[in-house]
Amino acid sequence: MSRRAKIVATIGPSSNSIEMIEKLIIAGMNVCRLNMSHGTHEGHAEVISNIRTASKNIGKEVAILCDLQGPKIRVDKVDQNLILKAGEEWVIGPSHVQDKYPEYKDNFIPTVYKDLVTDSHDTATILFDDGLMEAKAYAKDRDVLKIKIVIGGELKSNKGINLPDVNISAPSFTEKDREDLLFGLRHDVDYVALSFVRTKECIKQVKYLLHKLKKNTPIISKIEKPEAVENIDEIIGVTDCIMIARGDMGVEVGNHLVPGIQKDIIKKCNEVGRPVITATQMLESMTNNPRPTRAEANDVANAIWDGTDAVMLSGETAGGQYPLEAVTMMSDIIEEAEKKPSERPLLRHMDLESVSSSVQIAASIIGEKNNAKWVVAVTQSGYSCLKMSRFRSKMEVLGVTNSLAVIRKMNLYWGITPYYFQENEADLSALQEQMIEELKKKELVHNGDKIVITHGDGKFFRQGTSNSIRVEIIKDVPKEGTKNKDKDVFLEENIDNGRIILDTALCASCQACIHICPHDIWIKNENNDTIINANTAKDCAKDMECVAKCPTGAIEIISTDI
Repeated sequence: MSRRAKIVATIGPSSNSIEMIEKLIIAGMNVCRLNMSHGTHEGHAEVISNIRTASKNIGKEVAILCDLQGPKIRVDKVDQNLILKAGEEWVIGPSHVQDKYPEYKDNFIPTVYKDLVTDSHDTATILFDDGLMEAKAYAKDRDVLKIKIVIGGELKSNKGINLPDVNISAPSFTEKDREDLLFGLRHDVDYVALSFVRTKECIKQVKYLLHKLKKNTPIISKIEKPEAVENIDEIIGVTDCIMIARGDMGVEVGNHLVPGIQKDIIKKCNEVGRPVITATQMLESMTNNPRPTRAEANDVANAIWDGTDAVMLSGETAGGQYPLEAVTMMSDIIEEAEKKPSERPLLRHMDLESVSSSVQIAASIIGEKNNAKWVVAVTQSGYSCLKMSRFRSKMEVLGVTNSLAVIRKMNLYWGITPYYFQENEADLSALQEQMIEELKKKELVHNGDKIVITHGDGKFFRQGTSNSIRVEIIKDVPKEGTKNKDKDVFLEENIDNGRIILDTALCASCQACIHICPHDIWIKNENNDTIINANTAKDCAKDMECVAKCPTGAIEIISTDI
């Protein structure tokens, strides 16, 4: 994978078929988001089955994110749309008290949130439909709140209500969320997102439940409330991942503050190695159009340059007309943005007290200094790959594990390409050799390539071992076009009392022989392949220096001296 940042895409009516999910995975989707605010458990179960089937069909696992609704305050069902006009006076209150106030029959806004009036104060601001309409409270009348419309509009059933200057008493984790979480756990979802987080206690409540159920499903905390922004440091400290949910955040704090908050949160997450997702309206116009606006393309690119681990599509893929084009465009924008790499954390800012962290950073630096093809991070839990991700390695990193659950989780880790490998041996050295042979078979490495193999989270699959780093130079991989057994792949020149032989199927054209030989016996042809210089071969000293320096064993010098 050349693209390092990951793509989260919401699955909905436009994208929930097996065929479309397959296309989205191929296009670059890494994580499938299920929005529990919509649909039924039966419907979500079918989507989960479709995702797993699609993954199996194309041989690539993706993660499933169960996004809990949280205490979403909404307008309850109304018989007909309410026309709100600036200057008018209305009341808002819980639906179940509506019949008690016949005097407000024609201007009553029902809400599903029973504590709205109790929580509110006489000067509260009330926003409807993502802030498109605005009202100001001016008095309470028993069970209802009197409001005056500031910005009018047409208000429909189920539209959202935001109270930006009110402390909501409802918990972030509702009874519905509990039922949805248990459903997700029964279906082995890989991540769970908690909406409207306000303090670290909101996250701990869910952690306690997961611990009781003996589940270690990572929690993604959605930052969308002003209180969450104020408490961001303590929230980052106890959560597994952060999502910058810019939709409700913009309504609650003001859109003009969102860009600065986004930068600050990404920076804080990068500093402590906490994965962060930037979400909401990233390619919003692609819900109805085949191409994004230039501003949207800039928005995605700037999130990448800020250092986000992943970017998310919502309505674009859930209900939009162009879900496949949206994922493809998102991937293209990321790849282009990553050509201008963002800064990575300085070593002096890294937590090197962890042995695993130190090993992963060392492996990355060794790979960079030796121009390795891959850093192969072998992991049992995914923890060491998460540490590698934090360092923002410049190397291609294969996160190798024998656990499908870990493979799926690593789909959210920046710069990590998950790779499933089922070992056949219990011996450590045998396992490493199997991994190298697997890379050769998959043509992920070629002769002369260097790979750095590390295992840093305590175990190498079943085998408990010490942390270690190994550098391997690849050899014995037939070059393209040399697999035909009838083709002569040997170059040979006779010299005084001997012969020089080059196996072109093994040669990596690494130039080691060219650099070591003082007689210019080794040269490159117009195709950049190493060949024997017939004009200077007779000068060979037969000192075997080129044989010793060849990393792939492609050179043989046969001496017939008596």
